[in-house]
Amino acid sequence: MTETHQRHIRLTHIYATFIITVMALLTAGCHSSRSGVVTGGNYNIADSEPLSKKTLDELFVNLENSYSEWDGVKMPVTLNLISPKNMSIGGTLTMERDRSVHLSFRFFGMEVASVMVTSDSIYAAYKVEKIYFAESISDLLGGFPATVGNVQDLLLGRPFMLGENSISRGLCQLSGTGAAWTISPDRNPMGMSYDFTIDTPTGNVELLTVNLPSRQPIVADYSDFAISETGPMAGVTAISAKSGNTRFAAEITLNPRKAEWGKGLGKTWSVPKGYRRVLAADILKKLKVGSAN
Repeated sequence: MTETHQRHIRLTHIYATFIITVMALLTAGCHSSRSGVVTGGNYNIADSEPLSKKTLDELFVNLENSYSEWDGVKMPVTLNLISPKNMSIGGTLTMERDRSVHLSFRFFGMEVASVMVTSDSIYAAYKVEKIYFAESISDLLGGFPATVGNVQDLLLGRPFMLGENSISRGLCQLSGTGAAWTISPDRNPMGMSYDFTIDTPTGNVELLTVNLPSRQPIVADYSDFAISETGPMAGVTAISAKSGNTRFAAEITLNPRKAEWGKGLGKTWSVPKGYRRVLAADILKKLKVGSAN
């Protein structure tokens, strides 16, 4: 196998990977715990001691108040594919709040691929093969009510309620101990359930777990939190899922300290001239075929 062929296979894997990553993000979830004693604020609770309703309500309000509104953000991103293939690629993440998520990836200093999620569609372009992907979110997800804002909160390591722009205390259940507490939204579409587990001492959302009917859970595990201009955000999001016999595992690494926050950062997307359209099934096939080489 020539070096050019090997490079082409690596790029094909990368293209398939970040398309699948975006689709996984639209249906992801998390769960976590951590040992310690709550010492912040007015709390001093042992790990195993159940939290009272009053304390849980206060923790929920504190979590909400730790975030501030934002219009747009741009920051470096690295996608690490762990399974079915091990590889990494860097680029830039640009988001316009509740409107779009745009990922641009570079290889040897040149943009080789881009992905964009809007309120109604997912687009992608892969320059090496001159192919593009364009799917309606409603068609692709079969009515699953994920929004752009949900994807953005998922990337930043923040709780959300599917199909809504904000999470409401009156529409979720709270439970937990001095080690960790959990937010479980009451609205569970299409027979699924999901919950966010927050580390009580730090107040960070460290895990999201989505339980799907007749499928293994999709899990997003958050770490390396940093304080940004709009509140705490995860530096690393580890996503794991399984489709058929294919196990998917990837890490999305952000750089909060290099984030630019403000207006006018939104991106647009149009079909590149001379590119051939491919479907989600074609991308999954490319990933499997490439793994065999």
